[in-house]
Amino acid sequence: MKAIRIFSVVISILLMATIISCNKKEQSDADSGNAPYESTWKSLARHETPEWYENAVLGIYFHWGVYSVPAFGCWGGRNMYQPNGGTSEEWGHLKDKYSNTYDYVKQVYGEPGTEFGYKDFIPMFKAEKWDPDRWAELFKEAGADFAGPVAIHHDGFAMWDSEYAEYNAMDMGPRRDVVGEILQAVRKHGMKTVATFHQYTNWFFFNPGRKLCPEGMDVNNQKYAGLYGPVHEFKGNWHKIPFSESFQKAWYNKVIEVIDKYRPDQIWFEIGFSDPDCIGENYVKSALAHYFNTAEKWGKDVVVTHKADDLPLSVSVLDLEWERLHEAKPNVWQTDIPIGRSWAYSPDAICRPVNDIIDGIVDRKSKNGVTLLDVAPKADGTLPPSQIEGLKKLGEWMKINKEALYAAKPAPFVAGGVDVTEAASVRFTMKGNFLYAIDLEEPSSPEVIPGVKPIKGSEIRMLGSNENLPWHQEGNKLVIEELPDSLPCDYAWSFKIQVLQQKL
Repeated sequence: MKAIRIFSVVISILLMATIISCNKKEQSDADSGNAPYESTWKSLARHETPEWYENAVLGIYFHWGVYSVPAFGCWGGRNMYQPNGGTSEEWGHLKDKYSNTYDYVKQVYGEPGTEFGYKDFIPMFKAEKWDPDRWAELFKEAGADFAGPVAIHHDGFAMWDSEYAEYNAMDMGPRRDVVGEILQAVRKHGMKTVATFHQYTNWFFFNPGRKLCPEGMDVNNQKYAGLYGPVHEFKGNWHKIPFSESFQKAWYNKVIEVIDKYRPDQIWFEIGFSDPDCIGENYVKSALAHYFNTAEKWGKDVVVTHKADDLPLSVSVLDLEWERLHEAKPNVWQTDIPIGRSWAYSPDAICRPVNDIIDGIVDRKSKNGVTLLDVAPKADGTLPPSQIEGLKKLGEWMKINKEALYAAKPAPFVAGGVDVTEAASVRFTMKGNFLYAIDLEEPSSPEVIPGVKPIKGSEIRMLGSNENLPWHQEGNKLVIEELPDSLPCDYAWSFKIQVLQQKL
């Protein structure tokens, strides 16, 4: 089996070399109409963000992998090799007993780099209770429009059945095709799919181990390069050593493999392409061209999202980690944010207040932003109870209020919309002839909403209630005189207001 994999890798490297060397020919073929997209930024910029993504409100993904076993955070595989530092946002439950991640691994598992390495957690990652259909059902119940996995994180462990990643979830650990199974379940429940890639950082992720481990041991043993990345010199600058050509080709092959095997509707690339000496532009552009071209053959509308300045906005959608924008933007954007305080499982991985989660989702959509919410499963394949409860409460709210968000646009950019994006605790969206004013604080009579002028005779209702609410206009302010006797939901409340005449 290993011989077959090695042969496959060799063939793929040769094929990639052919792709790069034939770049000019591909461009010529594209010009003649044989390929819709060529491997240039100009050509890739012709790709349009699909309507399904423009309409979307919420995606759900998950940080789940080998790092879920010690529950020390998704950066713990790096931190465990740092004797004088190395903690992360998931560290809270350990700080009273251990000085840092290194100390924790040393006392519980063995001396990092000599007695115990990150690779030794893999057999402990069993996912014995995992039910992808139950996860997908819960994501749908929570109101998700798309969902999927972290396909490969910084640690280099691929969560799919891979011919190009020696260390993968089918051959080791769970011995299941996590990416394939969850995407199949997500589609079954009527959602679009997403797969995220974070493996670029694997080149320097284990650099502390290269500094710590004796020659030929653990991180510095070429035998384990399939997980840790190739052994290379490390002199202290954490990621300024140029990427090898073979590493770049391997990255490309893994991306193409996931595209071809699983056909995700969205691919999200976390950091790296803008850094010096990282994945070469030719590989990135060739991967995007392949994705866009094959998606057209499938009849599928796909989207690429990226962090920071890693890709041109002309070919992809911007993702902002943890952040919100202060004003509405004409182009859709995305925020990825954990449901708790940490990306990956730890005993501290409790759900944040649902009110905070909903406020963030509403605020982003009012500014043309999509929310990608991360959950943190346990190594056995179960979700923390508080996160399950939080997703269910979110779903209860979505059942009543999602109308105000899905396929809606920021009101300032639509005829009949308000002049401001915020009015104290109120956020605005627009759909058709209707303005939605969503109050993030519990409303009380009279509800005063500045900058809104309903048409004469407009019925105003609160979503979840059939009552026509009495109102009047005071200058530039809408005054809703009475509210329903019983508010139909918690957390945030949506008023539906007709502000444009129906077209005949």
